[in-house]
Amino acid sequence: MPATPVLSEVVEPPFGCTLGDGGRGAAWIRVTGELDLTTAPRLAQILGQAARRARTVVVDLRGLTRVDSSGVGAIADASRSARRDGRRLVLVRGLSQVERLLALTGALHVVEIVDLNAGEPPLLALLQIARKDHAHTHQRAGRVATLLDATITRGVDALTAASAHPELIDG
Repeated sequence: MPATPVLSEVVEPPFGCTLGDGGRGAAWIRVTGELDLTTAPRLAQILGQAARRARTVVVDLRGLTRVDSSGVGAIADASRSARRDGRRLVLVRGLSQVERLLALTGALHVVEIVDLNAGEPPLLALLQIARKDHAHTHQRAGRVATLLDATITRGVDALTAASAHPELIDG
């Protein structure tokens, strides 16, 4: 009698979406499993809760095993909403598939992505953001200082030229 083949079913990890408090106006969301048409509404709901309680939301995508356009759409919508409301949505890079879909949908420009090593807590993304903001602020301050210096120099030059012709100053 021939052996009957045993078919085993591969069980994918269930979808998980955990919201945590990051303190100081920040929250984090850890997403695991498959983010697709059936699970994207749950992520959108959690993103909405996070947005109501935090100005910065970090979404850790390192635990995703699969994502489809519905999941990417939920992320892109939340990012656009955050920007519109003066908040920030930051993704912790996970599957390259997420970035490819964001690029294909044109949504890559509306998300901010940081890298963390496996095992690092998502709150380290806040430190990366703070460092980046600090560098950006100094860069912007440098540009403002350069413009201010140029304006002052032009003003001094104009006063110097005018002092050579007192009849122009007295009217």
